[in-house]
Amino acid sequence: MKQLIKVLLGFNAISLIYLICLKPKQFLRACSSAFTASRSMTPKLNAIPEVSLGHILGDRRPTIRLIVRRYENGILPSEHTMALLSILVAEAPSEVLEIGTYMGHTTRQMAENLETGIIHTVDLPQSFSVERDPEQNFPKEDVDLIARRVVGREFNGHPCASRIKQHFADTASWDFHEAGQPTFFFIDGTHTYEYCKNDSEKCFELCGGRGVFLWHDCNDTHPGVVRFISEWRSQGKDIKRIAGTSIAYWKS
Repeated sequence: MKQLIKVLLGFNAISLIYLICLKPKQFLRACSSAFTASRSMTPKLNAIPEVSLGHILGDRRPTIRLIVRRYENGILPSEHTMALLSILVAEAPSEVLEIGTYMGHTTRQMAENLETGIIHTVDLPQSFSVERDPEQNFPKEDVDLIARRVVGREFNGHPCASRIKQHFADTASWDFHEAGQPTFFFIDGTHTYEYCKNDSEKCFELCGGRGVFLWHDCNDTHPGVVRFISEWRSQGKDIKRIAGTSIAYWKS
């Protein structure tokens, strides 16, 4: 019975991959690992302090343009987008790197609010298939979103698309220098610990340690993100969660 509970509560995207591929032992192991990780997440999450958006902005009063739309799985809720865009406009970077394009909702909103800035955005190739992943770099989550995405759908054909540089790659093996010299990073790709660590460290290296970092899905349902951010905090990086969102923020 205990094993059954672990399977049910630990069922996630990684375990789903093993189930699809008919690998029962790996499926049970992945479920058990996810269950164990989730039990310890809330204390780790609570250890990351919250800060209000107003505190981050200080005396700055950015004016943003926010497209309010019906929510669909995989896009940022409006309050999360508002926080992201407010910080983006206040910082006014000349180049941005977004990890995880998906449909391009956030990409478009960043480009339209940063009228002269360049938005670099990277996602897996449209033809990518988890079952036929040729590289198998790190474990991937959100397989359902990967399968049904139309990369860049929301900005293709719009005037802002001329300032959006779309990159197709697995960030585990991608040369991040293809993204120019960004100083503002929105990390919202695969949410496993391995990818969050890889993407964050490469972004940090790309900007020479001087930049603004925002991570989406810093919450109990994404233990890999929480684990990595907790590690960076233990190294003295003062990362905080933005109140009312699942975004973590740090300006180095």
